[in-house]
Amino acid sequence: MNRTKRSKAFSRILSAASMAIFVVSASNACFADQYKLAAGDTVEVSIGGASEQRHRAQIQTDGTIVLAGIGTIDVAGLTTAELQTRMETLLQSRILRQRLPDGREQAIVVVPGDVTASVVEYRPIYVTGDVLTPGQLVYRSSMTVRQAVAVSGGYSLLRSRNQLGTNDPVDLLRDYQSLSAEYAKEHFHILRINAELADKDTFDQTLPQDISLPASAIDPIVRAEAESLQASQRDYRKERKFLEDAVREADAQYATLSKQQDGEEKGVQADEEELERVVKLFGSGSLPSPRVSESRRALLLSSTRRLQTTVELMRLQRQREDSARQIDRVASQRTITLLRELRDSSVHVAELRIKMRALGQKLQPVNGSAAIPAGTSNLQPQVTIVRKSDQKWEKIAASEDSDLQPGDIVEIALRPQDGS
Repeated sequence: MNRTKRSKAFSRILSAASMAIFVVSASNACFADQYKLAAGDTVEVSIGGASEQRHRAQIQTDGTIVLAGIGTIDVAGLTTAELQTRMETLLQSRILRQRLPDGREQAIVVVPGDVTASVVEYRPIYVTGDVLTPGQLVYRSSMTVRQAVAVSGGYSLLRSRNQLGTNDPVDLLRDYQSLSAEYAKEHFHILRINAELADKDTFDQTLPQDISLPASAIDPIVRAEAESLQASQRDYRKERKFLEDAVREADAQYATLSKQQDGEEKGVQADEEELERVVKLFGSGSLPSPRVSESRRALLLSSTRRLQTTVELMRLQRQREDSARQIDRVASQRTITLLRELRDSSVHVAELRIKMRALGQKLQPVNGSAAIPAGTSNLQPQVTIVRKSDQKWEKIAASEDSDLQPGDIVEIALRPQDGS
């Protein structure tokens, strides 16, 4: 019983598929019967049994084709059936010669049933307006507006701006990628500055999510910023260490001289006491005058040494203070310079982001019923077919599912639903 149900279901599917094929075939046959040849179509005339007698010719602007052995034939305005009849009439009873494989020639008398005339290539169609790549398309049987738009790259907001001087999408894409590279450069420069301000040797090397660039374009930028960070940190630390070493050396010398000054101070006091004792003894007549002179010279010498040490201590103190101030000055100047670079880079990044957003909106295509970017979701395609009929051009309001004919011009305009 299950086998019977499956058989019936398969039969229904097969019948539906056959009906669909029949409808499409009938539609194509109807188009072929009604279509009238025009300049730009390519026709082929062949004779059965004579492989060499196959001729292709494009209909010229005057509506004629040229066939070898027959001459100029007016075919514009004919249907395929009428073309077949005309070719049968012109070639009927003609004697043609065909070369056989062995080199001999054979005469063939043409009968109406041997002649076949068909259209092998239709005039192209043209798509213009709000599509990504407007231009000429090869016409295919049963082609619709939706299919033509798909081949043209889909609907595009770039074309919907209707601005004079709009650049080609390829140029805009190149500009977008150039801005992306510059954005990535400033992004990693900012990360490097922040790492330097925080006294770090590395920074985050992850590419921002809104940028899509190949590794070959990103790696040199990251490597250059990393090397710049290492060099800057190395130079700053070397200079700071030099100044800190100078401060420590001055502190060590100051401590040594301070001890020396204490000893010299004690020596001066001792010499003063000795001179006072000698003067008293000299006054009582107990010591000769040369001894007083020696004590005075000794006091003068110790006082001079104490004064020199005091001057050297003052010089070291001033040198240490200068080195300490220079350390603060170097750190402050470095911070000011980095903050200035950070400000300029942040402003540049903001400008680049605005430019990239504008280019991104211009480049963003809208394929069929796909989502339209925020703020433009009410846009709908307005389709107009420009078709030549009886030597006159007429505009036909159409939809995405309208059938096209060879030579049609499809005009696409993205318009808000409210018609504004």
